[in-house]
Amino acid sequence: MGVGVVVMALAVVGRVDSVQGWWRRMARYLGSGELVRLRRPGAVNSFGHGLLSVVFGCLSLFLLMLFVLSIVRGPFYGFVEDGPFGPGTWGGPTKTGAWAVHAAIAVPVVVLIPFVLRGSALLHAAEIRRLYGSKVGWWVLPATILLSIGGLLFFYSWTQQI
Repeated sequence: MGVGVVVMALAVVGRVDSVQGWWRRMARYLGSGELVRLRRPGAVNSFGHGLLSVVFGCLSLFLLMLFVLSIVRGPFYGFVEDGPFGPGTWGGPTKTGAWAVHAAIAVPVVVLIPFVLRGSALLHAAEIRRLYGSKVGWWVLPATILLSIGGLLFFYSWTQQI
């Protein structure tokens, strides 16, 4: 997320040449191959990809928060929640039923979120390689757009249930 903010700032002030160093460091961090510079992206493309990086970073932080929340409130629900467990509670009206339902929902979430985080990081690295003209699959851009919009909608829907 920090790289995205820096890239957007550099694109606004016209220092697009220094953007490649930031993307190269991020690609190395993700374990990707060396970023090949086949074309020089302009300021608009650099800013757009910086914004995309901020969205991916915020989505990753949100998923990390859900991961921790699922660990704390899932299998350990009975220890962190005292009740009341009314008829509208998931698994209610008993504490045992509510605990079982929260654990049953949290365990798959805890297992899947690390894979989702790694996949989104690899997708982001592939999108940056596409920005510089490297050959990537045709699906990278549509998947990036779909993940960005879907992640924002997921975050919005989660905030509405609080």
